[in-house]
Amino acid sequence: KLGPEHPQVAIRYNNIGTAYLNKGEYDRAIEYYQKALEIGIKKLGPEHPQVAGAYNNIGEAYNSKGEYDRAIEYYQKALKIGIKRLGKNHPHTKVFQKNLNSVK
Repeated sequence: KLGPEHPQVAIRYNNIGTAYLNKGEYDRAIEYYQKALEIGIKKLGPEHPQVAGAYNNIGEAYNSKGEYDRAIEYYQKALKIGIKRLGKNHPHTKVFQKNLNSVK
């Protein structure tokens, strides 16, 4: 049995957030992505690649809402972690960069 703050629970929250994002329910998506982010930071550390993914997903939701400044803020956080922890040529880091570039 997984506790409420287990990293696998964060992955589930991310998946729920993505379902809401795909339905166009951006505020609900952000709510679940934030839950995933909080667990990730607490249990894995603030620079874990899973945390970068949560930041990227929040950026996606804000981008979809048309809140571009907020999207940029979260994409930048994802990219910073990606470069530091994964390297600039890692596929995830490249996605974070592409997403950031698509807004600027």
